[in-house]
Amino acid sequence: MTETASLTPLLEQYEGVKSRYPGHLVLFRVGDFYETFGDDARLLSRELDVVLTARAPDPSGERTPMAGVPHHAVETYLGRLVQKGYKVALCDQVEDARVAKGLVRREVTRVVTPGTVVEDRILGGPDHSFLASVVLDRQGPGRYSAVDITTGEWFHGDADGAGADGLVSTLAPFQPREILYVASSVGSSALLPALRHEFPSARLEPAPEPLTLPELPAAIVPAPPGSLTEADLRLAAYLRATQPRILPHLSLVPRGANGRRLVLDAKTLRHLEITRPMNPDDPGGTTLLKVWDETVTAPGRRTLSFWLTNPLADVGAIQTRQEAVAALVDRGAALGELRQLLRGIADLARIASRVAGRRVRPPELAVLRDSLRAADRARRFVQEVAVPPGLDEVARALSLPEPLLALLDAALPDSVPASADEGGCFRPGFAPEVDRWRESERSALSALAALERAEQQATGIRTLKIGYNQVFGYYFEVTRPHLARVPPHFRRRQTVAQAERYSSDRLEETEQRILEARDGARVAEGGRWEEFLTEVDRSVRDVHRVARAVGELDALATFAHLAQTRGYVRPTVDDSSVLVVRDGRHPVLERMLREAFVPNDTDLDLAGRRLVVLTGPNMSGKSTYMRQVGLLVVLAQAGSFVPARFARIGLVTELFTRMGFTDEIGRGKSSFMVEMTEVAEILRSANERSLVLLDEVGRGTSTFDGLALAWATLRFLHDSSRARCLLATHYHQLTDLVRTLAAAENAHFAVAERPDGIVFLHRLVPGSTDRSYGVHVARLAGIPEPVLSEAERLLRELESGGVGITPRRAPRGRSPRYTQAVLLSGSDGPADSVRAALSSLDLDSLSPEEALAKLRELKQRAGKPGSPRDGSP
Repeated sequence: MTETASLTPLLEQYEGVKSRYPGHLVLFRVGDFYETFGDDARLLSRELDVVLTARAPDPSGERTPMAGVPHHAVETYLGRLVQKGYKVALCDQVEDARVAKGLVRREVTRVVTPGTVVEDRILGGPDHSFLASVVLDRQGPGRYSAVDITTGEWFHGDADGAGADGLVSTLAPFQPREILYVASSVGSSALLPALRHEFPSARLEPAPEPLTLPELPAAIVPAPPGSLTEADLRLAAYLRATQPRILPHLSLVPRGANGRRLVLDAKTLRHLEITRPMNPDDPGGTTLLKVWDETVTAPGRRTLSFWLTNPLADVGAIQTRQEAVAALVDRGAALGELRQLLRGIADLARIASRVAGRRVRPPELAVLRDSLRAADRARRFVQEVAVPPGLDEVARALSLPEPLLALLDAALPDSVPASADEGGCFRPGFAPEVDRWRESERSALSALAALERAEQQATGIRTLKIGYNQVFGYYFEVTRPHLARVPPHFRRRQTVAQAERYSSDRLEETEQRILEARDGARVAEGGRWEEFLTEVDRSVRDVHRVARAVGELDALATFAHLAQTRGYVRPTVDDSSVLVVRDGRHPVLERMLREAFVPNDTDLDLAGRRLVVLTGPNMSGKSTYMRQVGLLVVLAQAGSFVPARFARIGLVTELFTRMGFTDEIGRGKSSFMVEMTEVAEILRSANERSLVLLDEVGRGTSTFDGLALAWATLRFLHDSSRARCLLATHYHQLTDLVRTLAAAENAHFAVAERPDGIVFLHRLVPGSTDRSYGVHVARLAGIPEPVLSEAERLLRELESGGVGITPRRAPRGRSPRYTQAVLLSGSDGPADSVRAALSSLDLDSLSPEEALAKLRELKQRAGKPGSPRDGSP
């Protein structure tokens, strides 16, 4: 009975594998297909749009759903499943079905999850692919661990802030594809919704039990080992179950120089649009990374992205990086030659990780060999002239792993096969056992050719040929006109349209020699290939080191290239408290608008003006200006030159933003609640080394509430946080508060009023303004003219009437209490009424008694309870 004659034994074997891999979609190799059964089959059919069939395990049994994919196309289907967030276990046949007694033995040979993929065809691009682990405890901060197994980089540490939101914000720069969490940890009820909100496409998985330190591969245990946390040990346990070969090759990498970096939380990354557009529905939107990415290698793009999302917060490290960029800028046209050399370097880190995971193909090893040589040429080019220490350190890290290069040179032929299964992976002389079998095969093939010639001569049939097919093996083919000459020792095997096919004892003996030689070569080459990869495996860490250096050199060369071609300047970054920019430009919008962009200055200093309140019309440029300042700080502390005439940045350790207007309905938060949560976190965390950018605080509630909150926030930032701050508002009354604060000033964006409308000048000037031109912006947006006319009429009435609309119903005998108001600078409400009454009095005609009565009336009117100026009930 063949294996597929009855499903019952096969299903029992399948269910045994499923029980060992719960939560996995098991792809079960059966012949030329990877099959699934039951619920897995329904899922596979639904997700991949493949045919769902059904078959009974035996004649009396219930039909079992089945769905499968061809084995030669499994990588394509596997990629689609992983991108959808599934964990997949591939169960392969580990013995030859031709010699198996009964059921073919099968084992899981590969487990693939979104965070443990190493194949480029599945990864879909050069960006980092992080697997993260998080633990939120009752005591102390949350802890995280994040690893990219495709590059060998492992980061870990404490959360930047408290609670679930602090932990999620710390993870935000990594954008993990898969996150392990401790389901039973304190705060997990808040953690899971926060993770789902911030990382909607990531797979969330309960973390396994942690490994112990003795269970860790010695190569990855840091000194001191106590720096490893529960998050690290749980992540290591997961990797041991999914990618055990890669685990020993991972390296702990510091996230910032001396453990310090400019903290950009999830909201700041989103508001500044550093790597992702603020609108999630616009994946093609322009970001800082998109405008800055002129790297020429895959490691360079990853490094640039990491530098922009994790800027430095150590002055010495920033200056070291700047000096390296400046040295490359000074190379002039030679910089282009270096970038051309870098173009010839493939994604070394990922090739090395595929070696460790035994997923590498022979052509990739040839690319690895050639790329290592290209990296060494880049090293020599950099070191042709004297370079600063930072650049020299990067160049020295490019040095060749000589033993690996010698091994690759000795092993790989000039033309490598596309797959190791094809054979021919080694240069003659590298694998003697393989060479012997190949020689045996060549000898047998020569005997086959000689047999063909001998039979042609013996029979006189010049058209007699030896052919081959998968069913009958080797055969003699004789066309019909020559059938009478077929010798008696030929045995008929097959009839085809125009010929007959035969075999003979000598042909079968020669065929047996060929098949034995090929099988021997296949087995010998397979064994030698595994030994060869084990030898290459010893240099994986060296290749990872070279790859990181390639990424750093490419990112530095990109900064230099941008400085050369776009005219950027080197900012001064120091330990001062100033933030001074002359003719600063928005790094992204400038590239879109070209000469139309209007530059502006920035002046903030803890010793003097550290807080600026920005007013001005809608669309005048307030939000753009604040984002511009934030992005210039990010670029400067990442080590890049900046778009400005001059810039001096006193070190910033945290950059906080509150911009936009979004809700989080899935977490039960209205847009105003989201705004207040963000403001609360800023007020708790901001300090003298922070830069705070606040846009329209308090706009999501009633006017009085919003103004009060904005006023109190402004005073707290000034008096307590003492952070450098830009605050944009349409509450023009805040400008009055600014005049009472020693370290705050007003500024606004100028507008030119013309008969046909207004023109936004986008120029920041000192002082405040009391006009927002909202109706004008509404006209630009296409609001119907009747609505605009009515709005203008109401605006005139409100401006002439002073403060107070939308009164709340008051009890009988009580004045109405105003809960919403249009607050207009220069309008004093009751005071205007009293002033008008006084102006109309004819004092010469009033008697003393009348004058006293009139004064009593005016006094009562000025202090009348319930007026919009009076908050009493």
